[in-house]
Order: sequence, then structure tokens, then C-alpha cells
Amino acid sequence: MRTGLFYSTILSVGVICFPALASAADEIKVAAHAFMDYESISIDDMSVVDGTDLRLFRVDVGGSAEGFTFKSSFDLQGDDIKIQDLFAEFGDDTKIRLGNFKVMNGLEQQSSLYSLVFLEQSSVSKLHGISRSMGVGVYHKSGPFNLSAGVFGPNVNDADEEDYWSASARVAWTSQPFGDDTTVHLGASTRYRHTDETDLFSFSHKAFAASAPKTIKTSAVSESDVFVGLEGLLIADGFTLQSEYAQSFISCPSMVCSGDPTTEAFYVDVSYMWGGHRNYSGSLFKRDRIDNPFTSGGRGAFALSARYDVGDLNDPALAGGRQTNMILGASWYMNSYVRFTTNYVHSDFDDSPVYGNGDADSLLLRAQIELY
Repeated sequence: MRTGLFYSTILSVGVICFPALASAADEIKVAAHAFMDYESISIDDMSVVDGTDLRLFRVDVGGSAEGFTFKSSFDLQGDDIKIQDLFAEFGDDTKIRLGNFKVMNGLEQQSSLYSLVFLEQSSVSKLHGISRSMGVGVYHKSGPFNLSAGVFGPNVNDADEEDYWSASARVAWTSQPFGDDTTVHLGASTRYRHTDETDLFSFSHKAFAASAPKTIKTSAVSESDVFVGLEGLLIADGFTLQSEYAQSFISCPSMVCSGDPTTEAFYVDVSYMWGGHRNYSGSLFKRDRIDNPFTSGGRGAFALSARYDVGDLNDPALAGGRQTNMILGASWYMNSYVRFTTNYVHSDFDDSPVYGNGDADSLLLRAQIELY
């Protein structure tokens, strides 16, 4: 199935409609976000990265009017501009979204980037290539349930180079059994994606740092696959317990694999925040709330966190390696828009196609500064 017409139509509609929606909006909002990182990464006691980097500089433009909202965000990367979000959304209890946006898979992947506890996303999303794509999505809220589904082509930045289609769906249930300070979340999502035999999907992950080389990876093996993910979350005042588990069931051509392999990934983490609260709404995390910002004479907020994360690309029909990550994190929030975070990561990997059996250690520091 060729998807060129599909995503060309989506992109054309977005380009034509976006200026009209923007001009009709009641108010235009502009924001800028900068992540300045320091990374020290060693693999098998040999330094592979040691330096600073402007990890992200992102500009948002959005607005709303009666009946619709629109949003755009793009990253400035040297001389390049990379589109992140570019979509319009219509409706009330049932919303229709058209453009380039996050697919409906996972809790952490869909939540705000500025609310993540750790500096990198988990193996659940990274290993399975779950991010933004160009398509049409439907979102519906019914009591304690949030339902969403969509059909997608590739990411808008890759539309000229890749040709595939996918479909995603998610259901999330939220309850507050002990009052407003306690929240329980359960969710499940799935994705089907398909390409042709000349451009197969691969799977990979790094040693949990943006500049690190890939430690576990496969060759191009999947002409289609089915992702299934489960989510669990407990928030009790400043305490958070969060976990996700996922598998991908791969359809691999007989000339590439001896059978149809399965990948696996999961994580579980705990965190505690003093002087602030995780902001959970609509089955996702939004920007954290700070009770007494430093900029208003308070102390800001502090958070400690720990995560155990596993990505497994080993299977009788697949040899990509298995990686276990243990992550410790600490953050100080000056306010909701300025945050300083450090992560220490120890990764153990087995059967890595590049490094064999070994380990990696990463020290990561970030200054996160945003302007609204």
C-alpha cells in the first residue's frame, strides 16, 4: 500500500488551513524552550562522550478560537528547522486532530516533554520508535475514560524519505479513590504499522543518553508489527509510582528471519517531590506545579527519582541484545519554567551487536529554561 497520497493530502490541508486558523484565533501564544546539557558517558570504562550541548531549542506558536485550537512547535538545529507539532483540533468532548502530532501510544511518550521525571524517555517508546507522525486522530472523554485512535503516515520531516502507514488506539481510566490528592491511572494502547519489503523497520536503543551510541539494535527486520502496551500510575500527594510494559510482535520476511520475533520493554519508577506536585490531567502529565517559586521568594521544589528499565531485542529469531538500565535522578525547580536536573545511569547490556557483553555509565546534567 503506497501512502504518498495520504500524507501529501494531510500536509497540504495543514499548510493551507493553518494560516487561516491562526488569523482567526482570539489570541496567539508564543513560547521558547531551551535544554542545555552536559553529558559524560563511558562504555566498558572508555569515555565516548564528554561535553556540553544545546540539546533543544524549540519555539511554539499556537492559539484558539471558538470551536478549534491550533499548535505548532519546531526545533532549531544549526541551519535546520525540524517540525515537531503542526496540527489543528476541532470539537469539545470529541475532538478531531489533523496534522503532525504524537501517536496514541504510552503514558510517558504522550505526556508533555517538560513534565518528564528523567532526561530521556524509557525503552518502551525509544526502542519501539514511538513518536510523532502525520495523520488524523480522534479523542473522546467518557466519564473516567479517555479514548483515542488515529491513522498515520510517517513523520512530516521524513515524508520524502519514508513510505509507511500505521494505526494507533489507546484507552485510559482514571480514578481518585481517596480524594483529590490520590490518583490511580490504568491504560492500554496498541499500534499496527506496515511498510514494504524494500524498507523494513528496525529496532534500537542507546545507553540512555542523547549523544550515546546505540548499544542494542537490530537490522531492518519488520515489514509489519503490532505494538501492545500497558500503563499503570499511582499519585499520592508528592509520591508517584509509574510503570509501562510493551511488546512488539514482528512480521519478518523469511529471507531475513527464521521466524517472527517479539521484542519486549518495560520500566518501573518511583519519585517524590517536595514543594510541588505532578500535574496529571486528561490521562497525561502536564507541566509540574510549584507551590512556592523561588522567583516569588520561596524555595522552589525538589524531587528525587529512581527507575529500573529493560529493553530486550533478543529472541530465537532475533539477535539485537538486551539492556538493563538503573537511573537515579534529582531536580530543583526554580519555578514551573526553570529546572535543573541531574541523572546518573548505569546500563548493563548482553549480546550487543556492537559491544558484546558490557556496561555503560552516564552522568547527565540539564538546565531547562522556558519563556512564555
